[in-house]
Amino acid sequence: MGHYDLHMVHTPDGEAERYEAARQAFDTAVEERDALFLPFNDPAYRAAQKRVSEAYDRMYEVHASYLQFGNWTMRECRAFMHHFGMLSLTVLHPPERPDPEAFGISLNECSEYCDSPARGEAPEAVRRFQEAMEAHLSWAPVPADGVVAHKLGSPGGWIVTPAEIRAALSAYGENRGKDPGLLSQIIEEASWWPQWIEYLATAAKHGGFLVR
Repeated sequence: MGHYDLHMVHTPDGEAERYEAARQAFDTAVEERDALFLPFNDPAYRAAQKRVSEAYDRMYEVHASYLQFGNWTMRECRAFMHHFGMLSLTVLHPPERPDPEAFGISLNECSEYCDSPARGEAPEAVRRFQEAMEAHLSWAPVPADGVVAHKLGSPGGWIVTPAEIRAALSAYGENRGKDPGLLSQIIEEASWWPQWIEYLATAAKHGGFLVR
């Protein structure tokens, strides 16, 4: 089953250090469990496995800049956001996806520099292509009136901007109280919804987020 990986553009201060400490704690818990050489149903093994699970949960709890949704969850998310007026359904179209050949470069040249430490050393033509691609992926109407719907419709590297997020949260604040019963039902059945709203609020302060 497919999924969506969401990454904030800028990592909140201190998150990398907290995540590394949590990851090391998880690795230690796994090593201690595996060193027991006990059957799965042994009480000592089960206690060690509980510590592994807790360490795993902690690792992703501190990784606040990252969120993963399955296809079905994202489909629900779009439906809820649409209900609360959080999506931009403008009929305008984003800039066309740039073609590397129009910049005199090949797709292989783009792949060599994109998302790599060598990106800052890319030739001028590659940098111009990268700028055009970023404009394509981050496009939103001005002024923003919510998260552009197609950015949550496929994990295509889209960039959801802070302006889009602020507009979406503003719409949510205006509309969430109009049907308290539905909101309570959403929170009860979709336990991830409050986390999603919190993620959006944090992402708006950290450059938005990527949809991959």
